[in-house]
Amino acid sequence: MKRAWTYYGLSFLLLGLAVPTAPLFAEEASVVESSPSLHTPFEPKSATEGFTQFETFMRDPNNPLPIAERLTQGIAMLDTLWAIDSDEEFKRKLIWTRFSLRMAQARTGSEASIEKLLSELTSYSQHEQPEISLAARDAKMTLQLMLIRDKSAEEKQTLVQNMQEEIEAMPVTSASAKLAMTLARNLSAVVDEKSAASIADELALHFANSDDSELQRVSEDLKGFSRMINLNGNSIQIAGKTLEGKELAWESLRGKVVLVDFWATWCGPCVAEFPQLKQLYEIYHKHGFEVVGISLDDVKADVQQFVIDRELPWIIVCNAEGDDYHGFSDANARYYGINAIPQMILVDKDGIVQATDARGEKLAMLLAQAFPDVEAPELESEEAAAEQ
Repeated sequence: MKRAWTYYGLSFLLLGLAVPTAPLFAEEASVVESSPSLHTPFEPKSATEGFTQFETFMRDPNNPLPIAERLTQGIAMLDTLWAIDSDEEFKRKLIWTRFSLRMAQARTGSEASIEKLLSELTSYSQHEQPEISLAARDAKMTLQLMLIRDKSAEEKQTLVQNMQEEIEAMPVTSASAKLAMTLARNLSAVVDEKSAASIADELALHFANSDDSELQRVSEDLKGFSRMINLNGNSIQIAGKTLEGKELAWESLRGKVVLVDFWATWCGPCVAEFPQLKQLYEIYHKHGFEVVGISLDDVKADVQQFVIDRELPWIIVCNAEGDDYHGFSDANARYYGINAIPQMILVDKDGIVQATDARGEKLAMLLAQAFPDVEAPELESEEAAAEQ
């Protein structure tokens, strides 16, 4: 389950900007036909054909339009697609694509784009098809949680509490569970750790008594978010099989400084950490530093080949087994609520977590502090290390 490439990732593919999409305003729709980069009016015969044309228009390296105008016309194209008969999955894709393009507009200075997006998502949340309505509500909640981050602590707390109450007032179904997961994923970025953990626990309890196995699973995932929020200053337990098929002897690592790295071969930011991590490993390993990389890949063979090709010298845990295995179902990832990677957790010699975001320069600094008697040479640049 390559969560890095959800609808959220679409705008990176299209523009190198960040965000999703759906319908548009009449005054913008007319612009499409006059676009200097569109040779014919945008009149797709099907939703699928139209979306392919939309992607081509947005990605075209020879498109002469400024980004701002390209975004406007892209939204107009999506409006046309929204009016075409299509299934719920396609409509959800349009909603998130609109989200992306409106956010990209905001980055180019369009002050009205956010208000337009809020209005659009509110409208879509009234859609007669429940799955489409839910997608819009989910997107709106995501947007509101993004926008509130610069507000006062009181405003943040009020918004989060209102969202929690709204979820708990809904029937205990997959729809309310989806919104609960969206809220939980964003809690630590909006409210303090104590409040975030408390809300995650309360939401977990809300779904715990359901007879539905999927909702029970959601309850466990919500508990995982709470554990991750509370992980700093507490112990961590990791289990699983190494690439060699042996059980990981986690307790045997007590007395060493250990970096627990949740990663996957397909995760670009994860792989980008490896050149520096290999340098740090070479410097500190003989002094008591170990790395336990927990692969969230779906196929073990992919991990084995990657480790060989990249010459990764540390312990790799890979629990992939069976054709229906999904990496994010890894027991360690679920227990600690891992929903995005890389997640790099530094554990001291006593088994206590010192940081849950030990990446890049921060990891180098923490290791220098953990091994004050080791002379750490200046690290090579990422580019130079990657070339080796």
